[in-house]
Amino acid sequence: MHYVMYLDEFGHIGPFVSRDHGKHKTSPVFGFGGLVFPVEAVREFAIYFYKLKCRLLKFELERQAEPAYRWEKKGAQLYTVGNVEKYRQLRTATGRLLNQIKQIGGHVIYSGEWKSTDTASHRPAEVFKHHLLRIVRLTDRFFSARQATFMLLIDEQQAGSGWREMNVEACTLAMFEDAAHRCRTLIEPLIQGESYLFQTLQCADWICGLVGRLCAYQVASSQYQDWEIFHRYFYDRLQAAALPCSGLERRKHSTDPSATPPSV
Repeated sequence: MHYVMYLDEFGHIGPFVSRDHGKHKTSPVFGFGGLVFPVEAVREFAIYFYKLKCRLLKFELERQAEPAYRWEKKGAQLYTVGNVEKYRQLRTATGRLLNQIKQIGGHVIYSGEWKSTDTASHRPAEVFKHHLLRIVRLTDRFFSARQATFMLLIDEQQAGSGWREMNVEACTLAMFEDAAHRCRTLIEPLIQGESYLFQTLQCADWICGLVGRLCAYQVASSQYQDWEIFHRYFYDRLQAAALPCSGLERRKHSTDPSATPPSV
C-alpha cells in the first residue's frame, strides 16, 4: 500500500521562556504535524474537507473575494478559546473530521519538542531540520513494519531557496544514508505545495493549530490554564486518530516544573 503524508508546523520555532516574557513567549513547543492517507483516499478526503470548510465557515466565505477552494482559514485563527466556547458547530465539525480520517484508513501524526528555556543554545534552523527528519523516520518505521511506502508534502516555506534546499537535501540524506537509519519506505524527498491550492495541506494546518494548543497545555498547564478547553473537547478524539509514534521530545529544562513529561 502507498500513503501520502501532509505536514505543517505547530507551536513556534523560536525560543520560549514563559508566556508572559517580554520577547520569548509564543509557544513552549515546536514540531510538525498533519495527516497520513492511503493514496486512494486522498481525493475523496480533499472533497470532504472542502465541503466541511464551506459549511462551517459559510458566513466568512460569503465575504471573500477569492473562490472558496483558494481561501484559507488558518488553524491558529480557527481554534481560539472564544471560538471553541461559542461555536458548538466547530466542536462538532472537528469531531467529525477526526472520525472521517480514521474511517478512510488515515491517521493524524505529530512529532516535536518541549523546548528548553535556555535561549542561548536554541538554534531554530537545527530544530527545524531535526524535527523534520524525526517525523520522517518515525513514519518510515511505521510503514516499514507494514510493507508500505509513502510520499511527503509540506506547506511551502517562505524562507528562501537556501532554506528549502537544505530541508529537501535532509530528506534525501535520510533516504540514502547508512543502512542502520535509511528511510526505505520514503519514495521521494519532500515536495512543497502552496497550501491555498491544497485542501489536504489546509487540513494539516487545522490539525497543527489544534496540536500546538494541546501540546502547550500538556507541558505548561499552569501557564495555559485557559487552554484546558482544547484538552477537554479534543484531546481524546485526536489521540484516537493519531499514530502511536506521535508525541514530543523533552529538552533539558522544561517550561513548567509541575507538568507531566510528554510521551515520545
